Amino acid sequence: MSFTSRAAISLLFILLNGLGTTVRAQQEDLIAKAQKERALVVTGTALASQGERYLNAFKQRYPFLNTTYSRASGESLTSKLLAEASAGQMGADVILINNYTHRIFMKRNIIVPYVTSATKTFPAGLADPNGYWVGFYIVPYAIEYNTRMVEKSEIPKSFEDLLHPRWKGRMSLEQEEYLVTQAHLAYLGKEKALDYFRKLARQDLRLIKGHSQQTVLLSAGEFAVNVYNDIARTEEYKKKGAPVAWVDAEPHITVVVSAAMTRAGRNPNAAKLFLDFVASEAGQKEVLAMDKPPALPKFRQEFLKGVELFPVDWSLSDTFEEHNKLFREIFWKNK
Repeated sequence: MSFTSRAAISLLFILLNGLGTTVRAQQEDLIAKAQKERALVVTGTALASQGERYLNAFKQRYPFLNTTYSRASGESLTSKLLAEASAGQMGADVILINNYTHRIFMKRNIIVPYVTSATKTFPAGLADPNGYWVGFYIVPYAIEYNTRMVEKSEIPKSFEDLLHPRWKGRMSLEQEEYLVTQAHLAYLGKEKALDYFRKLARQDLRLIKGHSQQTVLLSAGEFAVNVYNDIARTEEYKKKGAPVAWVDAEPHITVVVSAAMTRAGRNPNAAKLFLDFVASEAGQKEVLAMDKPPALPKFRQEFLKGVELFPVDWSLSDTFEEHNKLFREIFWKNK
């Protein structure tokens, strides 16, 4: 090896070592600042037991933080946070909700960007490149059916198959399936999607409130097919012995539940530690304990291996009112 080559390698080693030292120093400084805050307040849409379990894992790493978690449904949580922001009384440091809603919060100046290097390993659509949010867990959707009511030869192989006359009056749709249908529209293109939705609406769909209720009624034989449902929920009910299964037919619209840091939170450094944890491999592994599919593909459950997912683009939030109106015009005619 020439002197020039050895010199170049030595210089590279020095630079990398210096970079590592800088990163460690920054992390130590962040921890020191979080120790002074001594608290972290997280709010989200995950069940209280799931959120608390995840925070317990985080707290094992940072035991000096007093962590609290509060839970509300998506609509209620959004209204609560918008009201708190308007009143200048934001209580949360971190928000866990779908990235679609984070778009609203970003526009209202409620959340701020924080770029963590760990998100470089996340596929496109599962972490915001500008740092406004990082994927926590995903909710992928699929056609769901009752295995006792649908013969193997009749199992739909695509969404187009749901337009077959055999399914008329035998399917259900969540009555406010706004986000998933909007993403489906983006996937197909507006003209093709609206044509499909109008044909689907003529199939005499039963409109049901709540995806969980849909699966319960499907299991009981109230209808044969749910147009969209959460794959992880289907797998959960299968384990309990329910006669349900899902179809591997694209697109698998995927809602990304993500973590974002609030602008007015009282504990910004603790919030940064939490976002670092969410984006880390250790943090993504802990998502499995919540019975949720992690955003990072390498840790997802076996039933999602090889399944092509279509993450919801958060920019769809910009036209949600227009889409929701279209949805009601098409699907609520006979409600």
